[in-house]
Amino acid sequence: YIGVIKLRVFLMDWEADRLCAKEGGIHIYEKVYLPGGYAYNWTANEKLFRRSFGCSNLDEHAPYAIGGTEIPIGRSVNPTLYKKISYAMRCSDKKILGEFVRYSRRGGRITPTLGPDGGYECKVSGDRLTMLETVFSKEQP
Repeated sequence: YIGVIKLRVFLMDWEADRLCAKEGGIHIYEKVYLPGGYAYNWTANEKLFRRSFGCSNLDEHAPYAIGGTEIPIGRSVNPTLYKKISYAMRCSDKKILGEFVRYSRRGGRITPTLGPDGGYECKVSGDRLTMLETVFSKEQP
């Protein structure tokens, strides 16, 4: 049983690395030049960015939303492979302007213990903040 768990952990870590190499990292689909020379700053520009994830809250009037999701890959319970996506969206047409993608594994411990369940996250270039700073630029075109 221990060997099976170790093999599954090894295979999931390998699969996370393979998927990250294939589609991980920063993907920019459209740049937005913020008015007044603003750069991306969540707290300083509350009128530009929604605090809630997604564009579903009609009470908010900010034109952009910052969100994220975590999708389990496959049927495995322990360990489990996840696709993690952070994105920037324009609310008027719900277009994704940019996203940061990475893969990770959770679980895989052989004996139950208190505390974190262990995991692995593949290495990709960039991060969520770099993606947001690239999508929302203060430079004028």
